[in-house]
Amino acid sequence: MRPQSAIRTRTAGRKRIITLTAALLLAALAMAMAGSAVFAQSGGLDLVNHDRDFVERKKSGGFVARPVFDRQVEAIHYGIRHPETGDWIAPMYRVHSSGGAVEDGWEYSWSYPVHDQQPELSREEAFLLVIVAVRGGDAHTFNVVIPIYQPTSLWDRILAALDPARWARAFAVWMVEAVHGALCGIVEQISGADVCRGA
Repeated sequence: MRPQSAIRTRTAGRKRIITLTAALLLAALAMAMAGSAVFAQSGGLDLVNHDRDFVERKKSGGFVARPVFDRQVEAIHYGIRHPETGDWIAPMYRVHSSGGAVEDGWEYSWSYPVHDQQPELSREEAFLLVIVAVRGGDAHTFNVVIPIYQPTSLWDRILAALDPARWARAFAVWMVEAVHGALCGIVEQISGADVCRGA
């Protein structure tokens, strides 16, 4: 009887911990929602198309950015940083575009690079685009990923699919999975336990 009561006590303790954790998570979520509602009411500026790919990478390594804000802004500045080190690759530049009204808000568009002094970007690397939009004297900062260049033509896609590096990575993953599966089978036969379940 003692082992069963000990199991029940442990199970009841776990349920209490899970319930307490869930309550804390719900409270944190409610506070975050309240905080975002206050931010929206305090005159914040929203990047309407933040969940869409609005930075188009060019074959040359440059890009075209088309952010849409919920309201018209007085000025836009942007800079480029390295995503891992955080180093500034290009300093802050001002966008010379008055923008245009669209269905969702106000769209601004600019290309990079526009002049020879701007550093070139490798099309095979992703970068961080830092956008600072000024409205009502307040600066609002948005960080957006400049994606790796992806070929769009059918011929480019075929060549990319035949890339030896991509095939080598796929083969390496397949080999690792095969070796892992074989080792799991051997260990399970020797130990009699299901050691690789969920691995």
